[in-house]
Amino acid sequence: MIPVRLPGLQVLRAFAALMVLIGHVMAEAEHYFGLPLPGDAVPWTRGVDIFFVISGFVITLSAGRLMGQPGTFLWRRLVRVVPLYFLFTTLMVAVLIVLPGGAKDTSLDPAQILSSYSFIPYERSDGRIAPVLSLGWTLNYEIFFYALAALCLSLPRPFLALTALMCSITTLGAFIPWTSAPLVFWSDPIILEFLMGIGLARLWQRGWQWPHWGGAVTLMAIGAGLLIALDPTPLPRFIAAGVPAALIVASGTLLCPQRHLPGQIWGDASYALYLSHRFALRAATLLLLPLLPASLFGAAIYVISVCALALAVGLLTHVWIERPMMRTLTPRPKALPA
Repeated sequence: MIPVRLPGLQVLRAFAALMVLIGHVMAEAEHYFGLPLPGDAVPWTRGVDIFFVISGFVITLSAGRLMGQPGTFLWRRLVRVVPLYFLFTTLMVAVLIVLPGGAKDTSLDPAQILSSYSFIPYERSDGRIAPVLSLGWTLNYEIFFYALAALCLSLPRPFLALTALMCSITTLGAFIPWTSAPLVFWSDPIILEFLMGIGLARLWQRGWQWPHWGGAVTLMAIGAGLLIALDPTPLPRFIAAGVPAALIVASGTLLCPQRHLPGQIWGDASYALYLSHRFALRAATLLLLPLLPASLFGAAIYVISVCALALAVGLLTHVWIERPMMRTLTPRPKALPA
């Protein structure tokens, strides 16, 4: 059986989730304190692009065991991501109903709520295409990718078909001025980042692995450097962020030795951290801001405190909610007769 919980990949999941967390917390700090913070030149929220490449990698290995079983593949992926997402989406809806002022930049829109649960991209009144739980825009891409992958699993060469299909979708989007929000969203070239993960997984499957700590660290540094250097350029996001993200993921898969690494638990908790951190961030903001001085020192205390709280909430969500949920929804394999 092909392992999909590679130690380097788990650490990268944690790294990507932490990047997104830091980016959102620093953006809030700069907004409320009115001060530029050290490190704000780093494109922290591009951790999402790392997630997309990782997803392409993992789905390729997972789908390899389910050739000709598109229904089973799609069901397993939905069971993995949908329940926790629905839980936090419902929590957001509850906040909008009970405490309308407690949610930032989100209003109670029934059409948006319905589209959120169905993973159909929806254009809000401010022009942004996002679900009611705004960071769920990434889940809209994930579910779209899963659906395309399932569609291709019954074909003789599914990954080649999937690559051709996704490239065709983005090419059409480049030449046709779509007016429909779902078509605009789904044809965005950012979906090509999933293909980068597929390419890395295919190399991994063919034995293109060179475990070497020095090589892994060097490629990781090159990817991180390019991520920072290319962010201000006018290059499309799938190039400016996707290519560096692919190098970073390559460092954790093709080059990283298969040994236990510190921080793997945070890789397990990365999805819970991603979905929960906005709630921890908002709650901490409402509680901490009146207590902190409007200075760089106050902003630093804010960033450290909120990040620590969000990490704790994410880990507890993983241990107390996500793990039990997965144990309940995932059937155990039947024991073989003696």
